Amino acid sequence: MKQITPIVGISKIIGSYDSVVCGYDGVLTKGNGISSEALKALKNMHDRGLPVVILSNSPLRMSELAQNLKDVSFDLSNLTSIVTAGEILHYKLKNNTKLGKRYYNLGGDADKGIFEGLDYQKVSSLNEADFIFIGDINPAKENVEDYNMELQTAVAMRLPLVCVGTDVATHKDGEVCLSAGAIAEQYTLLGGSIITVGKPDQSVLAYAQESFPTSVKKTLFIGDSFLSDMKSGAHMGADMLLISKGIHMHALGEGYIPDVQKARQLALTYDVYPDYLISGFRW
Repeated sequence: MKQITPIVGISKIIGSYDSVVCGYDGVLTKGNGISSEALKALKNMHDRGLPVVILSNSPLRMSELAQNLKDVSFDLSNLTSIVTAGEILHYKLKNNTKLGKRYYNLGGDADKGIFEGLDYQKVSSLNEADFIFIGDINPAKENVEDYNMELQTAVAMRLPLVCVGTDVATHKDGEVCLSAGAIAEQYTLLGGSIITVGKPDQSVLAYAQESFPTSVKKTLFIGDSFLSDMKSGAHMGADMLLISKGIHMHALGEGYIPDVQKARQLALTYDVYPDYLISGFRW
């Protein structure tokens, strides 16, 4: 079994790497805002000449995520690029010739940015739709079961489901919450067909890798999810740093010093092993 090393700050290991990929929710976010410690770490890595890419399964467009960072006075020049599942899906929908142009939104308001400027029509009835869409959770429907009636109807109508991200849970406002991927997973269990865009799909990872200079040799991948982040790091051949106080905080605990034994047990379950474990992204 691969050794998992606990650390309290990224400065202890960053000298071994020439590039960094990191997530957004659960990595840069803390509580209901963005972590100042995480932003300091990003700046320090940039100051040492490391190209840094944010790679997120968020439904936000690149400009929307960038604005979130600017709103807390973060200098975007500290980043090489920002890549989001929402931005990639927007591009794919722009070039779509197969799905049709009428969609029924199952979730909240994530569709606004993704479909902005595109020739699509949002409809109010499944009977009018060519496909169904989910990018975030409807605030009035916080459990998978709340979606079953609409999902079962859509399966019977053979409507494909387009989903932003693959995560079944996300870390927001200090809590582990249901995410759009859980609805997509339920749809497949009911017999429906899905189209997902997000980590750890290698076509998504390629967007991040293309942002790096060709001279890059050793990348550190930072994330809070075994399923999307650690598997992404493994696909890229990167070393991996897992944030324990993210979506797995109920399993890994909320202590300042992360529990390596619990992390090993989860790693065995997901069959992917991070190199390092830290409770929060800090320098």
